[in-house]
Amino acid sequence: MCIFCDLLKLLLLLFVRIVLCVAACNNAEYEINGECCPKCLPGKRVYRHCDEITSTTCDSCPIFTYTDLSNGFIECVPCSVCDTSDGVTVKHACTLRSDTVCEPLPGYYCIDSLYNCKRAKKHSSCSPGQYIIQTGTEFRDTVCDHCPAGSYSDGTLCILHTDCESLDKTTIREGTDTTDAECRDRSSLLTVTLSVCLGVCLLISIVIAVIIVWRKNSGINRM
Repeated sequence: MCIFCDLLKLLLLLFVRIVLCVAACNNAEYEINGECCPKCLPGKRVYRHCDEITSTTCDSCPIFTYTDLSNGFIECVPCSVCDTSDGVTVKHACTLRSDTVCEPLPGYYCIDSLYNCKRAKKHSSCSPGQYIIQTGTEFRDTVCDHCPAGSYSDGTLCILHTDCESLDKTTIREGTDTTDAECRDRSSLLTVTLSVCLGVCLLISIVIAVIIVWRKNSGINRM
């Protein structure tokens, strides 16, 4: 029973020492092997941990790596890569103290993480018959809507159908949501109508002339 008590006391004492050791390390230190070592500054990493004689030895982060906080890391963090195949490009290059910051390519919007965009998608295009309500930004896609009745578009702006009557013209084809109305000059239509009438009259005259000649020839033959 005493052995059990002694073992329990030993474990409790060990636990207290561990807690006290961890608790003894302040924000500017890190714990390693039961020791509290000074942290390295941002942009650096631990080259050699402290011991009873020497303090922590720090070294600058290698190229394409960084640390943005005081730390006890033995390796720096790899810099992010802005891949154009993911629709992003470099906004701020990586430094020893900060990661690369990416942003969407022109005409793209971010779909993964707003602060440091990892992936972006090309803005949507409005279809013919629609118009742009809101132009796309680096954080939002283009917003489209259908053109109101009496107008058409190629996918950008809605334009009212041409009013042929107000132009003293005749509508030969009604407008749709993707095409304008087609007009024709009234004078041209009148000219066509008159030409047709004259042609018909000429044809009738020829037929009558042929009939008269035929009848005369028939009378001569009888005599």
